[in-house]
This record gives sequence, structure tokens and C-alpha cells, in this order.
Amino acid sequence: MEKRTDLLVGTRPDISGGKIIMSGAEGFDGYEIMEYKGMVWGISARAKDMGQDIAMGCKQISGGELESYTALGDESRQRALDRMLKMAARQSANAIINVEFELSGAQQGVTQAVVHGTAVVIKPIQDYVPVGAAGNILMEIKEQLGKE
Repeated sequence: MEKRTDLLVGTRPDISGGKIIMSGAEGFDGYEIMEYKGMVWGISARAKDMGQDIAMGCKQISGGELESYTALGDESRQRALDRMLKMAARQSANAIINVEFELSGAQQGVTQAVVHGTAVVIKPIQDYVPVGAAGNILMEIKEQLGKE
């Protein structure tokens, strides 16, 4: 069974072994940015066949989810994301910050997905304690445990 003090250890896991984590924020709680590698992106433009496009046009009249277009958007985003991750790996990054997606064009049967961010190298901050309310609560718990 874990001790409560084990829950206070603030060092985050090391990101290594070719793993890359991503965030839409400017950084990661508990990690320090050691190096900025630069902008990374991925782009994917995908099209459905004309038969599916006609079927989706009929669906627009009757209503409901346009499943073919939904799948098209998902495929485009995943391909773009895969390309961005490969670009970040080539730059020896282990994280990407400020990640943003843009999707356009589903109505014409062609979907373009663009994803971009900033590739960085991060490392865990040793014995990190969050700032703000979470950090204050953890410090209070630590102080209480020290009195016991």
C-alpha cells in the first residue's frame, strides 16, 4: 500500500526512448524546457470517392451525421499528426508545445488537416511542487505529515 508521503513526490517521469508528448499549452506542469528545436507541422489533404460524396449529399437532405465526412476528418487529422510527430523526432525533440489543429474543406469531399506546434526538449523538475491551490494543498499535507 502506498504511503501518503509517496503521493507528494513531485518529480515527473522522464520522457525518453523516442516518446514525444504534446500540449496545447506553453509547457508542461513539472517539466522545464531545456531547448527549443523549432516549428513542426503536419499536413494531410484527403478525398472520398465520388460515390460516397453523392451519398453524403443525400444525407444532407435527410439529416443526421455525415459519417463518411467524419471519418475523412479523423483520417486527415491522424495523418497530419503522424507527420508532425515524425518531424519532431527528426529534430530530437521529446515534446511539442502550443499544438493547434485546423481542419477545412469537408463540404467539397476533400478535407485538409493542418497541425502545428513548437518542438522542444524537456526534463522533469526534481521534487516539483505545483504553484497555486494544488501546490498549497500539497505543502499543507506535507507539513501535517511532518508533525505526525
